[in-house]
Amino acid sequence: MGITTTTTKRRAIRAGMGLAGVALFAALVPAASASADDPYGTDNLVRVCNGAPGDQTQGLSGKCTFEVQNEGGQHVEWRRYGDPVSNCNAGTTTPIQSMVGDTRSFSETWKAGGTGGVGLGFISISGGGDYSQTRTVTTERRDTVTANPGRKTAVTMGTGYVDQNGRIRVEIEVYDNSGGDGGVYVGTETHYIEGVSRTVPTGYQEKGQDEVSCAEDFRVPA
Repeated sequence: MGITTTTTKRRAIRAGMGLAGVALFAALVPAASASADDPYGTDNLVRVCNGAPGDQTQGLSGKCTFEVQNEGGQHVEWRRYGDPVSNCNAGTTTPIQSMVGDTRSFSETWKAGGTGGVGLGFISISGGGDYSQTRTVTTERRDTVTANPGRKTAVTMGTGYVDQNGRIRVEIEVYDNSGGDGGVYVGTETHYIEGVSRTVPTGYQEKGQDEVSCAEDFRVPA
């Protein structure tokens, strides 16, 4: 933990956060050395980064930045778009053709301390290369597909993601009120939320179809 000032008479209740990011709103596991009541434990620092009011953060506020330490290669996750075309009526002998599809959005997700969640928060991103901003990717997939007798067909789309690992730097604002009410800003204390991972969509897209017999489940999830 790096400390940029030693005068810590009063912590500010202030909402000076970084760029809009993605919140960590789950009940995260505190570090082994910090109790649930520790103002600098994982639980409370996460509340600070979510922009929670001072009565929920033990009076702390500050700026939060995700520091990317390493990034994996791209992986593709597939989803079905729209309702499938089914040709499953008994005795059918002719193919069925139809236009199907949908529009879907995929956002970055976060994990810390073993659990995570999705939401809006106040976290800047540093060292993230092409994925340094809060990212939501919207894709539209529509196509005319054919379902032969005894078969069902769905349109699919693959979305590219990368996994980033690092930590969140939390710069807690520090005020000295020894001279009276109001206090004087004297600097920040730096604390960290360790073991943070971020999965972020890259914008890569790949089209496909999933065709199975009427008795089978689709291989690609909805």
